[in-house]
Amino acid sequence: MAEYENRQPRSPVAGRRAMVVSGHSAASLAGIDVLKRGGSLVDAMIAASATLAVVLSHATSIGGDCFILYHEAASGRTVGLNASGIAPAAATPTGFAEGMQVRGPLAPVVPGLVRAWEAMHKRYGKLAWRDLFNTAIDCAEEHPVSYVLADRLPEDRVLLLADPGCASVYFPGGQPLAEGDLFRQPALAATLRGVAADGADSFYLGATARRIGAYFAERGGMMRASDLADYRPIWVEPAATDYRGHRVEVMPPNSYGILLLMQLNGLAAVDGAALAADPVRRVGWQMSAMKAAFEQGRPLIADPAAIPDAVARALAPEMAERMRDAVLKTAPATRVPNRGGTSCLMLADAAGNAICVVQSVFNVFGSAFLDPGTGVIFNNRMQGFTHLPGRPNSVAPGKRPAHTLCPVLVLRDGRVRYALASPGGVSQTLTNAQVLTQLIDMGRDVAAAVEAPRWCNAAGGEFLIESDYPESVLPQLAAMGHAVKRAADPYFYGSAKAIELYPSGALAGAGDHRREAYAIGW
Repeated sequence: MAEYENRQPRSPVAGRRAMVVSGHSAASLAGIDVLKRGGSLVDAMIAASATLAVVLSHATSIGGDCFILYHEAASGRTVGLNASGIAPAAATPTGFAEGMQVRGPLAPVVPGLVRAWEAMHKRYGKLAWRDLFNTAIDCAEEHPVSYVLADRLPEDRVLLLADPGCASVYFPGGQPLAEGDLFRQPALAATLRGVAADGADSFYLGATARRIGAYFAERGGMMRASDLADYRPIWVEPAATDYRGHRVEVMPPNSYGILLLMQLNGLAAVDGAALAADPVRRVGWQMSAMKAAFEQGRPLIADPAAIPDAVARALAPEMAERMRDAVLKTAPATRVPNRGGTSCLMLADAAGNAICVVQSVFNVFGSAFLDPGTGVIFNNRMQGFTHLPGRPNSVAPGKRPAHTLCPVLVLRDGRVRYALASPGGVSQTLTNAQVLTQLIDMGRDVAAAVEAPRWCNAAGGEFLIESDYPESVLPQLAAMGHAVKRAADPYFYGSAKAIELYPSGALAGAGDHRREAYAIGW
């Protein structure tokens, strides 16, 4: 084993009853607090998710959406909730003749996050709905600015100052919030109080919806109160494949999740021991699997109704053979550009229940369009569509766009073994593939798996590899068909998070050192 893969990581966080891993300490603590008050795992998820939507508003917001995988130990079944947003009723290709908008009032789809909380709570909640938002509301009233948010503000200064709502929230008095400043969002706190008191309808049917619709109309956007009223998440069966005796479950399209399964099917061409023993060729094989999966599978990613047999086609035996062949051959010199920003949350308990949530506004600060009346910053997921007509992923009223979010659950012998996820836009599936290789092929614990050196694809599609790898690996990867450079990047390498559930009922959790991530056991 190469020396650069043998560094000593932190020990995983241990828990006997439950484990919560998220992108912010306040969110993880909110989840643990709900569990200690007798709440279900889903109750804890809602509390933590709502808190993330406040304290990490550059990555997630109640103006964004999510995908959820939940495994209920009693039934032995995993269910998926697709709470990705839908295009407004006014959205048609003719309205985007020059291409999909990335920022501003034409960039958001209808948010899905709050309806997702409601759907999960109706099925699996125990505590009263109103008691799940205390931490989120408190944080909206006032919480210290994190270093990640503070670091992003100067970089995005021009973008945020161009929007009156963003300017007032993130640049009070014309200056960016600094790390440790107290971040106050009173309008958002009021919106969350309405959700706590009156349920999701407060956001989708009440005064909040009317204010949002009026503000979009005022600013030239497409979303209206009627679009919010029409929104519903959808329950789905997860897509799954076998990887060395483990059942890996992801969300089906419109999620990119099947691309992870295709990569794993390709990596199955290489013996697990060989994959573990040769770190450089392992990276090359992973890069080849990623290129092939995106080439073959990306055309299948669209609204679920647009390609009903997408999962079957992606996981068909002939496709798996194509993936394996691609891994073993010299790869083509193709690039896959990356973009996006996200937050992840996972929880598990000693009974074997587990939930994995990936929620997002897509690019950092989403559409950079914030409604001052409600305090909500909106996503920019409309760019997941194409403006070209007649395609499965063409923009149209009520459709869901191709979506990068990729929560993952891994089962062994019918029980959850791992929950994992990472932000990082398009890089989510390939980050998850790397962590799974560490966990399954190399037998590492969750802390070692998430901290191991990684590679990614950056905004221009070039491959980057962390500086833990020496320069000598670059020509070896070039011989496998991959142009790679060593570089530090705080964004595209992701921020992996993982929980391991032991047969004894004990739990271990880990959050990545690359960004803010917190594992808390109870």
